[in-house]
Amino acid sequence: MYFSGIPVLFIPGNLGSHEQVRSLASVSLRKSLKDRTPFHFDYFTVSIGKDYSALYGGVLIEETMYVSYCIQKILSLYKSKIDNIVLIGHSMGGIIAKGSVLMTPNINASVASIIITLATPHTPTLALDYTFVNYYKNLEKRLNDIKDAGINVISIGGGPRDTLITSTQILDPTADINVISNVIPDVWKSVDHLSILWCKQLVLSIVHSLFDSVNYAQKPPKIFSTTNERMQALSYHFYHRTSGKRLYFYKEIIQFETDGEWIENIQRHYTWSNKNSFKKTSSIYLMIRLSGQPDYLTIDTKNLESKDWLFACTASNIQGQSRICNWGWNLTNKTRILSDPLHRIRKTVDLNLQEIKYPGVTHIVIRITPENLEKYVTINVDLYSYDTRFIFIKNNLFLLKNLFILPQIKKSHPGHIRYYASFDNFVDVIAVELKASGCTDPKHAIVELIEPWSIGVTQIQFFTVIDNGPKMMKIQTKNKYSNISPNLRITLDPACSYVINIQKGGIIDQISCIVRDRWYLLYTTIISLLLLFLSTRINHGHNQTPIIIITIFLSFCYNLIFECLIALAIICVFTIGLCCCIIFFGSVAHNIAVRFLARVITFSTTWSDWLLGGLNQLPFITTILVLSLIPATCGALAMLISIFLYFLNLTKMYEDYLEELLMASLQHFNWIRHFRSTKDNSEDTRQKIFNHLIFFILWCFTAIPAVPSVLVWAKNFSYNMKLSSEDSLLLQSWIILVTCSTMGWVQLPSNNHKSRSQILSSILCFLGWVVLLMGAAPHPPFYQYCIPPIVAGTISIIALNFIFS
Repeated sequence: MYFSGIPVLFIPGNLGSHEQVRSLASVSLRKSLKDRTPFHFDYFTVSIGKDYSALYGGVLIEETMYVSYCIQKILSLYKSKIDNIVLIGHSMGGIIAKGSVLMTPNINASVASIIITLATPHTPTLALDYTFVNYYKNLEKRLNDIKDAGINVISIGGGPRDTLITSTQILDPTADINVISNVIPDVWKSVDHLSILWCKQLVLSIVHSLFDSVNYAQKPPKIFSTTNERMQALSYHFYHRTSGKRLYFYKEIIQFETDGEWIENIQRHYTWSNKNSFKKTSSIYLMIRLSGQPDYLTIDTKNLESKDWLFACTASNIQGQSRICNWGWNLTNKTRILSDPLHRIRKTVDLNLQEIKYPGVTHIVIRITPENLEKYVTINVDLYSYDTRFIFIKNNLFLLKNLFILPQIKKSHPGHIRYYASFDNFVDVIAVELKASGCTDPKHAIVELIEPWSIGVTQIQFFTVIDNGPKMMKIQTKNKYSNISPNLRITLDPACSYVINIQKGGIIDQISCIVRDRWYLLYTTIISLLLLFLSTRINHGHNQTPIIIITIFLSFCYNLIFECLIALAIICVFTIGLCCCIIFFGSVAHNIAVRFLARVITFSTTWSDWLLGGLNQLPFITTILVLSLIPATCGALAMLISIFLYFLNLTKMYEDYLEELLMASLQHFNWIRHFRSTKDNSEDTRQKIFNHLIFFILWCFTAIPAVPSVLVWAKNFSYNMKLSSEDSLLLQSWIILVTCSTMGWVQLPSNNHKSRSQILSSILCFLGWVVLLMGAAPHPPFYQYCIPPIVAGTISIIALNFIFS
């Protein structure tokens, strides 16, 4: 079997299916048939078994090698000399796409001409094992090879609707274009993590960009060989499209028609339309005179389909009573397409007249061809001084600079189109309200939130006379520059006057932004607080104020106060839920364990119950049995089983505590005097249960990295009982934790060894602060894999102290 088109390989992401390529492939095929192009695209895809590639690093290398061999095989299916391929990756498929050409020895990086990543986490938020972290670090070291190989990389994100991958994560430092779907012309909408694959407008933009990246003059047609030629098509469709759906090259100088109708209006603000005009056979030229003041010009057009429509010229010829131009410098490439709620073709431009350096320019000219005059065309012109339209929002309360910004109100006049707004400090949520007067529906105003530090990240909100806000606009990417703040670009309907009210968003929306951008810090923060809790329990009865003060100081200095409060709330809720489970579901868990044993060893439930009780009395045998699962299955499974056994042990301790309480209540009767010592025992049991609750919570959160390993093991169980790709560092941690928990070595030291207790408390306190500060390090997710080894080391110290005490 041989192919004759241009190869495109689609790579699915985490739990993705090879069938997700169908939208791209079908639209591409229909376009080639409709346009009768001399070429077509051959779409290939790989099936990677719906692996957990976003959670488990063990499959990344395997998938990368598999994709590289697929690329080799695909290129061998062409009789003509095809030496490169287009790669499209969704989610983790984008990482695999880059890794397959950069990290494999069997192919050269130049084998890919274009790499398009869709909702790909170029910066991960969860990196639970060292294999995963190492893959990202190795890929990061080789990213410069992408530029050397001449590969064009486009990273596309879904925007606010994608709750799995944030806009910050899709920013690729080596990409030629980083863009969210809100900005892409003709898309204008945010899409979620899955619908980014079948959103029709986005799929069309991707397909059109690929078709315009082909060199038609070459026989057979192929993707352009130079990066600049490919970038012209890619940037046109994904970011800076100024006219139709095909790439258009503008001529610098355009000759005007001699029989055209020239109209000059000296007003600063006016609207021209052909609503009541007769049919024209020649073009209309609207002239805007440049007189030095004002210095800015905004033009907003509707239903103007001309590709060349905006020019700068010198009016040197006389026609009747006025001067006209014979030719002009083409300024259409400075324009842009603007989203329109009524789905009209809308083009706009903002010109700084001081930056027009052409010699002798006297006018800006708008050309309206006879073909455009067949529709209802509207041209809005607004000449103004930039300072009069700029709204600077500042905070007069310096001490509350980050908490409160006074609302800024600005009134516009009819005829005004453009306003700008900026802030004196960074804000994460902006509330905008536009109250229109002097007009009726349907009149629309548009507000664009621009993030200057991330080109290609812009949001759009529409306002009407009725739906006038306030509407919240949330910053999507992290600002690395303290001197740059977000900007607003406001497009008004000139028929209305507006009251513009801009202020900082509410506290709920601000919290939602913090949670969206910093939720992954909770894992390390929770572990840190649990270690600090254990430290205070060891020094129970001593002054804990220094530990609390230092923890608060570190949290404040490294901006981790919010994470600490949320982590503390999570621990409290988890503790309450755990206590309820121990009280109400302890017998249920015991019955599950008994029935499981009965099914495994084909005993009756009575014998299984007796065996389970015997195992509780023989921890050494229990430890051997659980550890024997590791070479046969995986260490993560043994870790989760040890957590279940720990829970059963907690329920048994709770039952013993209830029995002691009952005996303590009966000691007042003369016939049960020998139970008088039960009161002291119940107090010791209560403290013991409290200590083990903290240990169990620490065990549960530490075992989070074990869940992906168990999922991968269970998924591949029918093929291989042994998980051979398990991370070695995690495996050693699971062995230590399983051994210590099942042997019963997890015990806090008694107050009889004060010096030893103080040393152990200091070690736990230091480790707790170290884990806390991981959240302030560069790329905090890259340190998450360290949590199980740190906890395993801590538990080892506690176990050794218990053994030798």
